Amino acid sequence: MSLKNKIKKKIKIYPFYKFNPYFTYFVSHPNKSFILHILKSFLCTMINFFNYYKKNKVTVFFCKNGFYKKIIKEKETPEILFNLLEKKLNSHQKIIHNHLENFTYSKKKVSDQDNQQFVYDIEKSFLIKIDDYVRSDKDFDLIIKNYFKSEYRIVNLRIWRYLPESKSLNNEKVGAHYDMFPHKTVKIMIYKGFFGKKNPSLEILNAEKNETLIFSVCGRNPIVIFDSNHLYHRANLPKKNRDTIEITIQPTFFDKKPLFGGFSAGYPLNPFKKNRNKIFL
Repeated sequence: MSLKNKIKKKIKIYPFYKFNPYFTYFVSHPNKSFILHILKSFLCTMINFFNYYKKNKVTVFFCKNGFYKKIIKEKETPEILFNLLEKKLNSHQKIIHNHLENFTYSKKKVSDQDNQQFVYDIEKSFLIKIDDYVRSDKDFDLIIKNYFKSEYRIVNLRIWRYLPESKSLNNEKVGAHYDMFPHKTVKIMIYKGFFGKKNPSLEILNAEKNETLIFSVCGRNPIVIFDSNHLYHRANLPKKNRDTIEITIQPTFFDKKPLFGGFSAGYPLNPFKKNRNKIFL
């Protein structure tokens, strides 16, 4: 394969893309932070230019469709995080929106009427456990490396409980949307409980065809990895408590140490800068 074709392969436009991220973020809707992320992603692929990442039917499916779903096995690491959620929600928590400098976040107002209850602080030991879990899962590890064409890093971890509709709550819905994250960001969503077609944990929709359903994330304790920038998705109000783990992953050079931005944090503003802990007095 020629050098030119190798470079094209590294920065290809995948079938599930709804827009060209290179044209969009450089030309039509320039975004400084997103441009820096694209440059870092490109440099990451160049560092790993001659590395070969094994492909299988799972990686091929993801690269065609932009998602892949499986079921959590009993006594796997996510169960530890769901136990942490239970413990934190039954104790007093200091509300901290964002723990790191050089990080996007929204100053979300928190009240007793919220139908989404978050974990506001996650200890380092849990970050290490979930990082080990992702890397030890051959399917997820191969999907991410094949998609990024480089190594990867967890840049945020969020855990929360989504409560069912109630007269005493604000019943906020997560309507259909695309995430506005930098190019080559993927998310892993993990759900606790049983979900059927009438009560899915997550739905992937066709935005161009009146939000017709493409895929429902169902089953007992499902887990899905997907590119949330290009897949139109929603999470309807649950029928009963829906415990959720969200893992945000981006390309990296060499530093694979997982980050915890916060419950309302997004991603590093400048991917080339360090994310130091904020000092809270």
